[in-house]
Amino acid sequence: MFENRLELEEGLNKVFQSDYQKLDQIEFYKCVQAIQILCKQRNQVKIKQITSMLCYICQRFINQDDKEQRQISKLDCNCNNYCHKLCLKKLILEKKDEFESLQKIFMVINTDIKCKQCGSSDIYSFSIIKQMLSDKEIKILEFNYFEALKQKTICEQKAFESNNKNQVIEFECAICSEDLDLNTNGYILQCGCQFCRDCLKQHIDFLFKNNQNLELESIFCPTVNCKKVLNFEDISFILKDDKQMIEKLEQKNIISMFEKMKRENPESLEVLIVCPGKYKIQKESGQIIYIPQDQLDKERQGKAKIPLLENESIQDCNLTFIQERTQQKLFHKCSKCKYEFCLNNCDSLHENSCSDYQRWKIENNKDYRKELEAQGFRFCPNQNCCVITQRIYGCNRITCTMCNISYCFVCYFQAQTANEVYTHMVQQGH
Repeated sequence: MFENRLELEEGLNKVFQSDYQKLDQIEFYKCVQAIQILCKQRNQVKIKQITSMLCYICQRFINQDDKEQRQISKLDCNCNNYCHKLCLKKLILEKKDEFESLQKIFMVINTDIKCKQCGSSDIYSFSIIKQMLSDKEIKILEFNYFEALKQKTICEQKAFESNNKNQVIEFECAICSEDLDLNTNGYILQCGCQFCRDCLKQHIDFLFKNNQNLELESIFCPTVNCKKVLNFEDISFILKDDKQMIEKLEQKNIISMFEKMKRENPESLEVLIVCPGKYKIQKESGQIIYIPQDQLDKERQGKAKIPLLENESIQDCNLTFIQERTQQKLFHKCSKCKYEFCLNNCDSLHENSCSDYQRWKIENNKDYRKELEAQGFRFCPNQNCCVITQRIYGCNRITCTMCNISYCFVCYFQAQTANEVYTHMVQQGH
């Protein structure tokens, strides 16, 4: 059956690298005969590594190609168990309804699955789970989780109101001490405290009026002995009739998510984008009127004013979203005001590079640089670059995303290395 040693090696390797459970009878007898020949002739043949490991999740054999292409991960226990990476990713995605955070999924999976041999928990390490998903996939799963939670809260509130709309449930508001009907005037926060809706709205309005930079994490339940942070769903429902306030809160919520993501993964290519567009709004009806691109561009260049009727006013768009920066120049059309602009902190479309556009703006509009610096933006001090940067959080050492020089956000001191800038900042107290 085997005419020479090479044919013998090929036959054995073919069998040993397959799934033993799927061997047919002919292949099995070939394997037995090959081993008998080896015993009789005492031949030395080169057998590739025999695959005998099963994927811990799907219980299929791990073949040599999986090993060579690094498509498997070793589990974090002492039993020498492995699993396919695709199987682990599928297992993670099956838990998407619980994807509050990657840390939560790590805990859920290790709670559900323990090593069958040694009984140890946390066999799927956090680093292994983190490698299974990209930053973008994690962000999408977290966003979908909180959106689903938001919709669930709204549905539960509507169901509660529907079931009890004909009942009068009296309660005393913990702020104004009025005896009111919970169905018509009251609201129960997720912490369980009850207030009238007017008092809750006034409480949140007061916090924002006294602190324009108020973070969502700083909005607490008004009850003295509670002080639990109000979640975004509670705040949105209380202020549901105030569209402008809801937009501001959504913007703050996105910024908060972005800062959390950057803290967990500083090397992420995700950037925070704020639309520089504007739109008209009718004072009585609140109807939005889109401003043509050419009118807004001329107004930015100081060439013409945007025409307004008596019942119209101009509003800044400020739509905030997270975008992956994968190109040096990437144009975007805002879904809210329909304005088109460059995602590299440029306030309009442009044909040349972002650096050329910024230099042109500075040369043709004396107030342009002062206005943006007053809003917290900085221009790269490299005269051949001039790209705009906005510091959302962190220290005052900035690295330009275009030319890669480092500089101080306070005084524009620049250097080729970050250490030089850090030394300067320590000396100057920046």
